[in-house]
Order: sequence, then C-alpha cells, then structure tokens
Amino acid sequence: MRVPKYKGVVDTLAKQIRDGHWPAGTKLPTHRRLAADQGIAVVTATRVYAELEAMGLVSCEQGRGTFVRDAAIGEAAEERSVAADALDLSFNHPAVPGQADLLRQALRDLATAGDLDALLRYQPHRGRAH
Repeated sequence: MRVPKYKGVVDTLAKQIRDGHWPAGTKLPTHRRLAADQGIAVVTATRVYAELEAMGLVSCEQGRGTFVRDAAIGEAAEERSVAADALDLSFNHPAVPGQADLLRQALRDLATAGDLDALLRYQPHRGRAH
C-alpha cells in the first residue's frame, strides 16, 4: 500500500524538532512555503502542521504562524510518529490493486481467529436505567 507523502514529512519535521534543529519559539515556514519546499499541496501542509500540533511539538496560531513549542512540553506528550502502515481514514484513498483480495483474506483470517459471533455481538453499556 502506498504511504501518503505527508506522513513522511510529519516524521521528518518531528525528528528535526526533537533533535533541536529548530529551537523552541522558532517560527516554522508558512503553509505555502512548506508546501513548495516539500512538493505537497497547501492543504497537505496544513495537515502536517496539525499532526505536529497533536504531537505537542508545535503551536499553530491563526494569523501569526506555527511555532516550535518548548521541548519540555513536547517531551511530556507521548512521543509518536505516524506509522507507515496506518490507514488515514480522514482522506479519500483510491483503491489499490488487489485490495479486494486483501480484504477477502483479512475477513477469512478474522472468521477463523475465534468466536466470530462474539466479535459481532452488540454489547450494550453497563450503566443504570433511569
């Protein structure tokens, strides 16, 4: 499966920030500049900065820019990267060749892994009825 380019950009920038390439308080390139530098769309650059903000590495301030956060704040947040095999469901991905076969095999594996009825059974919440 093809990995979206933005995931690599997120991981690269996150590593650079963690390694001190950009000290706390540094203003990062604008969305347009990042898009031009990385060969991505502006909306994708916006997504990159949103991911970095979710990681606690940057602070996005509308009208001012995107700034590197204090390292202590970034370290307090869980260090993570965007897994290469993670499927981002917020984007509309085109079907990949052989996707139907992959899905078919995954469903077979799931069906043989255990009690399929238990996996599909609705489990109501355990709260009190008022």
